[in-house]
Amino acid sequence: MQSFCSSLLLLPVLMFSSLSAQECRPKIAIKTFANPANYTRSTIGNGLTEILTTELQNTGKFNILERSNIDEATKEMDFGTTDYAKGDTFARKGNLLGAQYLLMGKVTNFSYSETGQRKQKINLLGPNTIVIEYQQRADVRVDFRLIKVATGETVLSQAGDAHSTAKSEVSEYGLFQRVIAGAVTLESSSSLIGRATTDAVRDIVSKLNSLHEMVECGDDPWVEKLSSANPTIVAEEGGGLWILGGIGSADGLRVGDRLLIKHDNGVKDKSGKIIYHKLVDVGQMEVTDVGQADHAEARFTADAGAGGRVPQVNDPATVDMEHAKRLRGALGTQTDHPTDVTSNKEQLEQSIKRAESYMHDRFWSQALDEYKHAAALGPSDVRVLAGEALSHYALGDFVEGDGIAEKLIQSDGALIFPIAHYHGMNLCTGQLTIQKGKLAYTGGNGDGFDISGSAVSDVQVRKISKGMMANEKIPDLPIINIRFKDAGGKEKDYQMLPYMYSKDASTTTGKNLASAFPMGDSEIRDMQKFEDSVVQLIHKFVR
Repeated sequence: MQSFCSSLLLLPVLMFSSLSAQECRPKIAIKTFANPANYTRSTIGNGLTEILTTELQNTGKFNILERSNIDEATKEMDFGTTDYAKGDTFARKGNLLGAQYLLMGKVTNFSYSETGQRKQKINLLGPNTIVIEYQQRADVRVDFRLIKVATGETVLSQAGDAHSTAKSEVSEYGLFQRVIAGAVTLESSSSLIGRATTDAVRDIVSKLNSLHEMVECGDDPWVEKLSSANPTIVAEEGGGLWILGGIGSADGLRVGDRLLIKHDNGVKDKSGKIIYHKLVDVGQMEVTDVGQADHAEARFTADAGAGGRVPQVNDPATVDMEHAKRLRGALGTQTDHPTDVTSNKEQLEQSIKRAESYMHDRFWSQALDEYKHAAALGPSDVRVLAGEALSHYALGDFVEGDGIAEKLIQSDGALIFPIAHYHGMNLCTGQLTIQKGKLAYTGGNGDGFDISGSAVSDVQVRKISKGMMANEKIPDLPIINIRFKDAGGKEKDYQMLPYMYSKDASTTTGKNLASAFPMGDSEIRDMQKFEDSVVQLIHKFVR
């Protein structure tokens, strides 16, 4: 068990952006994942749980509780049934653990297969040799369920899965058997099953990464303080501004927060005595200043459905908590209030910032969700269109990606994405920019071009042959071949590869092509589809 865990923990570290201490960090207890049915006595489940625990902690978005007593406290629970989770006993046990959520799962697939084929290997410096080329495939899948402790409700039920394929002259079957047995060497981290494990964990973390957008966290003091505050109107300042007491900066109130105003419409009897109290809606106030700990200034917004009522001193108010969460970026969704121009802009910037962080971490689905939220706030923002297009492309949604990319370029925006320029046995990396009538490449070492459509001679997708790469283990890679004439009329030829489909996100100048693009068959197919889309965009808008 120990060797399996420690070895796989040496897998490439996943990179995530940390959140500030003020943001939501739900408390999660993780129950050791159950082993697959065909390896019940293995340590696979424990090893994967250790890796996932480490990577979730690395995100900075979760408070992961110590696992020492979690398995014992939840031993009655079986992943195959939720009956136990629905009972009061589970809630009491969860509270004892101090967890808001319980993450449990089962490794439903952990497999490796290979077939060998004899082939002749050409050796220009000596006699040819016969080698065995192995077609290899590794699959890892973990079905997981996230349960809210207080209610036993399943918040998220999904799977994290991955598969890797490769061709190699070295068999990894023996290594896979040692992984299953728990006697693993350091080589497992770079093996095919190790890479599939990394990708499966990345998939789980990606799906859990949006949890902080969906929950209220008990360790966020502003939520409890604002929810329990009882502000009242204490004075009219004039010009539509009012002063409220009983709430202020000490409660976590922020400029842009919204207050819902009520009025006690007391019903009187014949003697004039109030015999019935009825709170009716007056309208809303938007906080404009929180310069004091227990008082705040707010501007009144009339409610069309309030019958022309206006605020009065001593009218009670409540904080619109849903709006407060959106304002702080906890939900990332659009406010429906027509006068919230300032907070809409703030939310737009926050959504774009979160989306860019997800893109940097290669969490494409979360990035797309954030860009969709941003699109509701700023539908014409070219940053949003560009982000949506690239997110769709990264997820393999090429029809959607093409449609949004065309809309982006038609609106005088630019599709910009990372690309590598291959020359000889080395490459440099930079950005390719596609705009109306313009094509530009900016390389990290000063290499590049900035040309008009009339200078472009030809753009097409073609394959780099194995011979060019001097490595028969690497499959043929598709490239974008761009030919153009520079300002002096000289013909130029650039071969370029978009690398967002590569398993190595840190592609840098100076690497050779083979080491810079570790890719399986499915990644290569997606890269070629994206290249086909890029070529079509260039033909349509640049040339």
